[in-house]
Amino acid sequence: MRTGQGSGHETIRVSRSGGTEVVGTTEDGRRVVALALDSPEGATVTVSERLVFPVSTGITDGQALVLVRDGTTAWHLLRTCAHLRPDESIVVHDAMGGVGSLAVQLARSFGAGKVIATETSQLRRRRAVKLGADIAVEAGVEGLCERLVEANDGRQVDVVLDPGGMFSPSIDAVAPFGRVVCHGADRAESVELKRIHGGSRAVIGFWFAHCLERPEMIARALSELFGLTSAGRLRPLVDDDYSLTEPGR
Repeated sequence: MRTGQGSGHETIRVSRSGGTEVVGTTEDGRRVVALALDSPEGATVTVSERLVFPVSTGITDGQALVLVRDGTTAWHLLRTCAHLRPDESIVVHDAMGGVGSLAVQLARSFGAGKVIATETSQLRRRRAVKLGADIAVEAGVEGLCERLVEANDGRQVDVVLDPGGMFSPSIDAVAPFGRVVCHGADRAESVELKRIHGGSRAVIGFWFAHCLERPEMIARALSELFGLTSAGRLRPLVDDDYSLTEPGR
């Protein structure tokens, strides 16, 4: 997937936007998804050409908006940070969130051995299983480590994706040489080094803003994400899909 190589800008006629993500058509007729610095106002927006990416045929506007940020994040959590290997077990917290719902599906597509979801309600847990999780457990912190190990047939897990607030029980549930990938913005927790080196575990952080400085990371992720979506192997949840989960998400 090619992205702009110069230092100029693109003007996009917006067909749909979501926050700082926009889908639309460039002046020369290309259908693209782009990341803007500010939320767009009006029918057009001007953005850096480095952050403009072509949208594959068959991808809806809503899907493109979900994939450019949440999809890229989920992809890099698994590919770049966790280096998820086939047959490894993985825990996806907040499994029906924007990133989590994609991570559940991608983990399954990437050959994970067991995909364990956590969610706050029974309805959302059922939905996570329908998306591809093998099992979904209650998300409350108390007793979470034990629930995760039990869900993995009595074994510690290999990978945990933590958006914040779940670090302590997650690190205890991780097997030697396993990884916890932290990607939350506002619920950071302190890390006790003895719980890392004492268990031969790794803790990796991810912050999407760093991808804006490396647009090729977004382009590489979108290439596979669009392909999986077009093939019917990935279902990005657009706004209307959340009505199938529960009120208030």
